[in-house]
Amino acid sequence: MYSAVLKEDAHHNSTVKMANLAFNVNVRWNVLIALLVIFSVVFFLYYSSPWKTWAKLKAKAQVEESAVVKYFMWNTKDRIYYKEVVPRVSENTRFTVILLHGQMFTSENWDNIGTLKALAAKGYKAIAVDLPGHGHSESVKAPSDEDEKINFVSSLIEKLHADRPVLVAPSMSGSYVLPALMDGDLRKSLRGFISVAPGAVAKFKGEELKRLNLPTLIVYGELDKHFTPFVPLMKNIPESEVFMMKNAKHSCYLDYPEEFNARVIVFLDKL
Repeated sequence: MYSAVLKEDAHHNSTVKMANLAFNVNVRWNVLIALLVIFSVVFFLYYSSPWKTWAKLKAKAQVEESAVVKYFMWNTKDRIYYKEVVPRVSENTRFTVILLHGQMFTSENWDNIGTLKALAAKGYKAIAVDLPGHGHSESVKAPSDEDEKINFVSSLIEKLHADRPVLVAPSMSGSYVLPALMDGDLRKSLRGFISVAPGAVAKFKGEELKRLNLPTLIVYGELDKHFTPFVPLMKNIPESEVFMMKNAKHSCYLDYPEEFNARVIVFLDKL
């Protein structure tokens, strides 16, 4: 009788131990499954489009926070408008890129197509200027001759406190920059030049352009029939690169802004 009771207790204890073991194993499996589920969710969120979109928006917001609208005094009464975007981390700032504009456009175009933000994201200080008689500088009298335009470009670099900047001059603004580049001293104050289909090049001869010993990116649209004949002339600039944007018109940077921005950054990164 007593022996039977002992056997029954032993059997019961064994059953309890087995149950506890099964419970512990089950709990461990549940923990493992829970961890796998959590890891899967985190992995999905990290690599999913919503997460990437949020990350891009956050990065964009960080750059946009540094955008500042400013003016500088060109003379005793006239103010020139410009918009400045700098890298969020100032220690990463490389050099300044000054963007002018065409006859029918303003500094806002560079903001609208994302050029200012694209440059700042790569460490460049980007400044878009409204030329006299245009945009927010509309009340300022435009230069009446070439000498005044040269003076404006010189004053622009000085008043923006830009140390060897790169000038971006589309179309009409080439009538400001190209004559100014003929000045050897002013040319030495620049790091590079990005020329976008400047009609003003027609006023110069190949021998004159050969004196522009300055890294230059020449950009034009494949469908720009008015400027295309001048491409061989501009190739006389010794350190020049040519970038034709396929299926683009005169204002090629507006047709394909992402392609334009990317090519500009490739050029800048080599300076």
